[in-house]
Amino acid sequence: MGILSAATGVMGAVGQHQAQQAAVNRQNQIQQQEYTRQLQIAERNDKIKRDKHAADLKAHAIAQNDVLRQQEANQLEANRAKQAVSRQLKEKQTEVAFERQAALSQQIQASGQILATGRTGQSMLLETLATERELGFAEAQMEQSLFDANAAYGNEILGVNMKHWGADNAANNALPPTPNAPGASFIPNKPIPAKGPSGLSLMAGIGSSVLGGVSTGMSFSNAGTSSKKDVIDSNTFDLSGSFWG
Repeated sequence: MGILSAATGVMGAVGQHQAQQAAVNRQNQIQQQEYTRQLQIAERNDKIKRDKHAADLKAHAIAQNDVLRQQEANQLEANRAKQAVSRQLKEKQTEVAFERQAALSQQIQASGQILATGRTGQSMLLETLATERELGFAEAQMEQSLFDANAAYGNEILGVNMKHWGADNAANNALPPTPNAPGASFIPNKPIPAKGPSGLSLMAGIGSSVLGGVSTGMSFSNAGTSSKKDVIDSNTFDLSGSFWG
């Protein structure tokens, strides 16, 4: 009985040790699988971020090229508008130059006609002064016309520049901001494997089972010895009674 009890105890201790070790191994396996899954998710998220960032950089480069082309078009339009304004001023200057030549010719012709009359004295002087005054009036009108044309030219050039600035500013405002590089995803902490039951605990369990089996065996042996003694004493009594009887 002691050997059987010890064997049963040893088997129970070994089985318990193996069951605890299997549970720990399973727990470690689940933690490792979860860690691997989290790493895969982080890697996939990082790839999505990298792909999006690359697409954003490409779109931003295209937008920058569009802004440069728009600014070039704005510059061409501003140059065309300035040339048109300059042409108008030039035409006005040419017109005034011809008017000045015409007025001077008229004044010379009028002076010649006065001299051709042969008149002298105060009447000729007054008539000559009148022609000169008319020429002065015409010259003042032409100068004022040129002044107004130059003022209009300056205002129109300012308007062209303001329109050009507004168009460039609108193009720059339409440019999206430079994409920032994405941050890396959170990487989970590597799990720390749980430790299973120690070999010392197994040895202690086996030792305890063996001692328990020995104790059981000894108790069983003592009980058997006591039974045999009672049987001998009983037989002795029977024999004595029979002898004396």
